[in-house]
Amino acid sequence: MNEQQRMGALEAMLFAHGEPVELARLADAMHAEPIQTQVLLEKLQRQYDERDGGLVLLNFDDRWQMATRPYYGEICLLYTSDAADE
Repeated sequence: MNEQQRMGALEAMLFAHGEPVELARLADAMHAEPIQTQVLLEKLQRQYDERDGGLVLLNFDDRWQMATRPYYGEICLLYTSDAADE
């Protein structure tokens, strides 16, 4: 896999998991060293920040999580409560 594909794989794993995932677990799944995985995650995080879209990559010490950007939290709550009412 090239770098873009490795970042895509990390992105897919974080999206599918939903909760924070330990760096070591991500590195194991990638068959990579934790430092290499950390570098890719930081690069992916910068891409999300530069894009300023609806998603953000969060880092909690040694855990990473994909989440809704806080700016869009209220509209997501409105949407999910509207969907539950239907």
